[in-house]
Amino acid sequence: MELSTFKNLFKYDPRMVGYVGFEREDFILGESGKIVPMAYEILSGIDNRGIFEVGQTGEIWTCPSIPSRWHPVKPGTFAYELSASQIESRIGPCALKDLRWKLEEVESLLILLLKYKRCKPLRVEVGPANMPLDVYPDPTGRYQKITKNMPREILLAACRVIGTHVHIGMPDHDTALRVYNHVIRYLAELCEAGNGSFGERLAIYKQMAPNYEPKPYASWDEYYQTALAQGFAEDPRKCWTLIRISMHGTIEFRMFGATDSIERIVKWATRCHELCLEAMTQS
Repeated sequence: MELSTFKNLFKYDPRMVGYVGFEREDFILGESGKIVPMAYEILSGIDNRGIFEVGQTGEIWTCPSIPSRWHPVKPGTFAYELSASQIESRIGPCALKDLRWKLEEVESLLILLLKYKRCKPLRVEVGPANMPLDVYPDPTGRYQKITKNMPREILLAACRVIGTHVHIGMPDHDTALRVYNHVIRYLAELCEAGNGSFGERLAIYKQMAPNYEPKPYASWDEYYQTALAQGFAEDPRKCWTLIRISMHGTIEFRMFGATDSIERIVKWATRCHELCLEAMTQS
């Protein structure tokens, strides 16, 4: 692989500069009051099990037989994670001013989706040490490959932690690198803002991802050399730093924990947006 091939893995859309995206993870709480590995059963029922149906243009709508107003939601709003006991909600990209109502809308859909399976979302940053270790049957085989020779303690760490990831859209490679180098200086501040478990979540995360700390890079070539050395040149998703340059054309902030508070999430996004805008407007 050459540097140009590596850089082509990162896709930028100038129309999305400064837009905010979210990945919000939840545990699935069953009727028993315990975390259950039901992600596949829940997600596979979105378009044909009665709670959701796919509209003629591909949108997902709440079924009219449920006493609720109809909500158009983009395909991919709900997704799987490595743990079959987790489900992910995706919001955006959207303008920062629209984030609150979009979070509220997706929240209502998630509750409805889980309620159909007699489940609820559970937002504790760290799951119990005896929680299920079922891995989601990823159709691409990626999770099966990742966990094939993974020590049990590392798999447990990966399954026990959930978080909220913030994305801020970038216009191009050079801007993304400049912004990344700026925002990583605020890592400690952001980790503290996102801490809801007295540091336990990040401590467990660091067990799973020894290369969690983002480092500055003088150029894309230097970043590429690190990617080769750490094994994420062909798949940048394997870069596990708490702030990273994402393949989606964003700067991704991964230190925030789980929370029921939409107000807290909006504050996180606002601060990330401020830091990125600060770097983009510097001469």
